[in-house]
Amino acid sequence: MHVREIDITNPSYPDPFQGGQVASPPPSITRVSSAAQSPYLIQTSAGVEEEIWGGTWLSLEYSFLRGVHLFRLRDVNAPLLPGTGPRPDPNFLNVDEIESTAFLQGHAATLTFRGGWGKHFKGYAQYVFSKYTNNTGGVFALPANNYDLRPETGPADFDRRHRVNFAGVMQFPFGFRIGSLLWAATGTPFDIITGSNLTGDTVTRPPGFTRNTGRGPGMVQLDVRLTKVFSLERASEGKHSHPRRSMEFSVDAFNAFNHTNVTSIIGVVSSPLFGQGAAAGPARTIQLSAKYSF
Repeated sequence: MHVREIDITNPSYPDPFQGGQVASPPPSITRVSSAAQSPYLIQTSAGVEEEIWGGTWLSLEYSFLRGVHLFRLRDVNAPLLPGTGPRPDPNFLNVDEIESTAFLQGHAATLTFRGGWGKHFKGYAQYVFSKYTNNTGGVFALPANNYDLRPETGPADFDRRHRVNFAGVMQFPFGFRIGSLLWAATGTPFDIITGSNLTGDTVTRPPGFTRNTGRGPGMVQLDVRLTKVFSLERASEGKHSHPRRSMEFSVDAFNAFNHTNVTSIIGVVSSPLFGQGAAAGPARTIQLSAKYSF
């Protein structure tokens, strides 16, 4: 892929080429490295499971994930010195090369409960402790220093050390039923950058900072449903039976705690909003519904 840029100083209107000074900087290209290899993932796991009482199970599992020869992007024509340093090939601006030199490594321990408690509760609960490390933010993510990739090793963008999942249904007398879904997790990492761009093609981090040094706040999402079922079935009349009929009313609360689940963090240290959330998930939502079965 070739990219050509045209800079016009003091352009005229409506035709910018009539009065402006046109300069065409060297083109930029994106290419695949001749040494690129096919990436692959290796995943292994081992676990034990035990029935602690009738129909209820407890399991413990350990899993290991390894990614080898993963794709990453690097500007092989970046300035030799930050800022105004010369480029190795003056005929091009950026030469972004897709390489297969990245890696991914992860460990996870999972404790799972599934089953019930008596006749009235059925549920599923899970706790996960994990750690994932890699050295790239994706195929098209450039490093802060194209000639020193060591600071790129850090927590993966999706790394959450602790996660809790729960789903359950509880039956109550008089046709009431409560169901809930709970998801809670510690925060994901974010990159801390200066906000300046010395090379024109990548980010710049403060001295001593590596990739994904920051860590965002945790997330909690609780969804609850309260249901009341009214039976409308009539008794059989002689040899004739009537189909079963019922009326069901439900109240749903999504994000019942109304917890602010931040999904993006401002990592620019020069910003007065540094460390604050830039986006968040939906607030609490209440939903009413009715269902007639016949």
